[in-house]
Amino acid sequence: MNMTAYLRERYEKLEETERQALLESLTDRYPELVLKRFARFERFGMHTHTAVYELAGSEFVFVPGDTVTLGWESFTSGFDESTRQDVEETLEEYEIPDSETFIRSLMSPVRTAAVGSMLVECKLREIGWRTVDPDSEELTENSKEEIRKFEMSSSRMLTIYKTLRLSRSEAGTVVELYEAVSYETFLQQLQLKGFTLPSEDEWEYLCGGGSRLLWRWGDSFHYDMRIKHFEDPDHVGKPYDLELPNHFGISIAYDPYRFEVVDSPCLFKGGDGGSNICGGLGIALGYLPVATYFRGHSWDESTLEAYKADIGGDYTFYRRVIRL
Repeated sequence: MNMTAYLRERYEKLEETERQALLESLTDRYPELVLKRFARFERFGMHTHTAVYELAGSEFVFVPGDTVTLGWESFTSGFDESTRQDVEETLEEYEIPDSETFIRSLMSPVRTAAVGSMLVECKLREIGWRTVDPDSEELTENSKEEIRKFEMSSSRMLTIYKTLRLSRSEAGTVVELYEAVSYETFLQQLQLKGFTLPSEDEWEYLCGGGSRLLWRWGDSFHYDMRIKHFEDPDHVGKPYDLELPNHFGISIAYDPYRFEVVDSPCLFKGGDGGSNICGGLGIALGYLPVATYFRGHSWDESTLEAYKADIGGDYTFYRRVIRL
């Protein structure tokens, strides 16, 4: 099939039988790819007809490519009163008079990008942690002692930073060890397996689909959503709204504590490691890092090099993509 059929403008005009034939044909190009089902995903006023596949132990979806405007420099409609009050009262404490100028400084610049079609992993994966047997010879005496103390306690989980993580399951204690990996090595390992990370352009497209809004749902925060770190008793038992699949069928930018690693100089998208929330900046600014075009962090070279030397940990995650 003509490759232009993989681009959104043409793809959306295909008849259902043509679209399904295109989606089925991907399993011929990638023999390990298993078609599980055709699906339609809709979120925040956008939708996509696609397919869900199984590959390398995870679910992937087909995402059509497009040429889109990315980045952010001004509001489309502006804050509603609740969001304006939330943001401006917080910024006043830091003597920041202009919220729009402040937000612009944290966003990627406006530009036009041609984004190709991709197979995209639906959910995030951790970096650096691997499960070992509780009696593994790799465990140090200190780690074994931590396991013994954990098993005698009522704790559900214990994490020793970039060393050891313990949790409980019906089968017993789950033991995970941390193994440092550099950013460069991590990219190489993915490429050897036929994958890559999304670039910043690709990530912003996957998150917002080219939307010109601040967040993918609008310029104002939706305070009726169930979100992590700001629990409302009335929402207990409901799913976390932002963790639900977006219009492409992927879970993306739903927790400010989670950095998603990308193949771009900015290194991370989708979060700030929880800095704004820990800093007491409130809900809207606390969740500003999940805005589609947030770039935010302005780390010095030594901080960036430290992350590149060991890209894993408790706050960094990734998703695999295949560019078609």
